[in-house]
Amino acid sequence: MVTPTEAVEIVRDPDDNRLIEAAQAGQADVIVSGDQDLLTLVHVGQISILTPREFLESLNPGT
Repeated sequence: MVTPTEAVEIVRDPDDNRLIEAAQAGQADVIVSGDQDLLTLVHVGQISILTPREFLESLNPGT
């Protein structure tokens, strides 16, 4: 469980912004989502934003 300390307003959906805040507070490496608003960002700082397929492929490169 994390408690975000910084508010962000990166995308139009406030729920998506809260997700980014939580990912940053938790020092996540990846956000896995099918949300197009998030996916258009590709990265937020050091956090990659991937579709479920892209994430699975990153776990098993070359398959």
